[in-house]
Amino acid sequence: MVEDDEMIGEIYRRQMEKSGFEVEIISDSTKAAERIIKTEPDLVLMDLLMPGGGGIEILKQLKGFQGKTKKIIFSNEQESEKKVEAQSLGADDFWIKASFTPSQLIEEVKKVLGL
Repeated sequence: MVEDDEMIGEIYRRQMEKSGFEVEIISDSTKAAERIIKTEPDLVLMDLLMPGGGGIEILKQLKGFQGKTKKIIFSNEQESEKKVEAQSLGADDFWIKASFTPSQLIEEVKKVLGL
């Protein structure tokens, strides 16, 4: 998960780990792209708006990356232009944070991963 709000990241991390997921929280866009390429996680949830760049910037850095990682923007930003841009850069989906409780997020993650 790429999230700059430590409290939000911790809430989701705890809930996901209780459900058996291994979770790493990264708060720096550049480090996130490097880590994704190096470890090829099954899924990455990326906040759209972060200091120094967010999900869009990460997707740009991942351009050409052919790994198996599902890339999902997970943000409260609802601009349709951002959604279109994210998908054109390789995002697999665009989820609105406010639409999910932690348990609903876990169910969606399971669907994406085929679990």
